[in-house]
Amino acid sequence: MKAILTNTSKCNYNLDEFHKTEKLNISLFLGAKTISLLGSNIYTFALSLYILKVTGSGTSFAINVLIGMIPKIILGPFAGILSDRVSRKKLTVTLDIISGLVVLGLLFLSSLYGLRIVFIYVVSLILSTINVFYDTALTSSLPNLVDNDKLMKINAFSSVSTSLSGILSPVAAGIIFGLVPIYYFLIIDALSFFFSSSLESFMNFNLNKALDCSTKAAMSIETFKSEMTETFLFVKKQKIMYSLFKYSLILNFFLVASISVVYPYIINTMLRMSSSQFGILQTFVSIGILISSIIIGNRKEKEKKLKTTSLGLGAIGLILILGGIPTLSLSIFKMVSIEFSYYIILFFLLGFILILINTPILVSIQRLTPENLRGKITGILGTLSGGIAPLGVFLAGILMDKIHPFIILLASGGFIIASAIILLNSRHMKEF
Repeated sequence: MKAILTNTSKCNYNLDEFHKTEKLNISLFLGAKTISLLGSNIYTFALSLYILKVTGSGTSFAINVLIGMIPKIILGPFAGILSDRVSRKKLTVTLDIISGLVVLGLLFLSSLYGLRIVFIYVVSLILSTINVFYDTALTSSLPNLVDNDKLMKINAFSSVSTSLSGILSPVAAGIIFGLVPIYYFLIIDALSFFFSSSLESFMNFNLNKALDCSTKAAMSIETFKSEMTETFLFVKKQKIMYSLFKYSLILNFFLVASISVVYPYIINTMLRMSSSQFGILQTFVSIGILISSIIIGNRKEKEKKLKTTSLGLGAIGLILILGGIPTLSLSIFKMVSIEFSYYIILFFLLGFILILINTPILVSIQRLTPENLRGKITGILGTLSGGIAPLGVFLAGILMDKIHPFIILLASGGFIIASAIILLNSRHMKEF
């Protein structure tokens, strides 16, 4: 702890002051993130329902979803460089305020010309672009908000915030959408961004930050190439981090494709469950994430995480395979209630185990990354993950028309299990 206090930018905290500020940082971070996510998610659900109601077109809805994905794939590295070059506190506060103003701009335009679909598309693109920079800056700031031994806790509580918003947003949006005009959603969303920025303004983003006396060259194409090359070389030399990147991408590729394409097809088309049942199943993923996050945030962190991560990765692969079993026309799955209960268990376990894997991986990457590269590495990871997931979804969609869904899940789950075995026996991962 003494070393950490010596390296803070102010260098004048005593132990009690440090811990008080640290607790305040955690509380403000969770409040800001939860409020911002709730506002954003309610906006997304409400506007998606509005698009479907007005157009009745699944394509129009899909375009809005795709618009939300594109900035993350393209802009991650740029967001990382910006995050490492400017004050992350000023960046997050400013971007939240801009997001609120953008939503108010949509409200103003809608009051003059009506809420047109093209307006929604443009604002969705702007907000998604802002969110890439915001999320990269905030995520790369976590090691500076708390002491090193609280890093697992704040990452776990961050997942609590995400899962809570995932549980509450669809319910709130569904209820409010039927009761109040769509314009009220825009007001709620704008206010959530402004409130989030006010909480962030009280956070100490330099509590656990080493002094950085390096001078940064002016931004240019050459500088961008140089910094990205430096970052990639750093990741490649860090054997543990390099492996964690690879396994994260493998998990994203197969998991997102399975739960976004194959599972919905099986549940909605093959097993003919209702849309409300499918919505309940998705909620149980968030419940699993919530419970797992609370457990991780309140238990002592393990020094070695290799065995737990490998077992969790293998369990995810097994869950994917089990998700295809009801399609084999076994007599035990003839009753809808049994099928529904079966998938409730699988979806809950999926969310629960995902956090057991993702949180230690993210914390390890944060600890292995020096301050001057943290934003860039966060941005690159977001870009690679965001880019590979749609590729998996696209391939799964093509394969669905050619082979039985169970074979896709069997292959995906088998590949993840094989990756878990390789990870467990990897020589240079023994220190993880």
